[in-house]
Amino acid sequence: MSTNKFSLLNVCHAHEDGTVDGYWVQDHIGTAAGAMEKARRTSELNSGTRVAVVEYLNCPTPMLNFWTGRRVVCA
Repeated sequence: MSTNKFSLLNVCHAHEDGTVDGYWVQDHIGTAAGAMEKARRTSELNSGTRVAVVEYLNCPTPMLNFWTGRRVVCA
């Protein structure tokens, strides 16, 4: 198991090419499986809002941006 950095996004739009648009929720340092579990729990706590795990958003203020075309790293 490798440890990586991931970001979680609230999905506003999912594209057929496997990318999503949305707002940053939080980052996750750990495994892809751990990031998926965190996304699942976050979705449940937010009335089923879809949350995607994407590549780490290397930005000092990710909450100030609307992220487009981010590839989902695990489903």
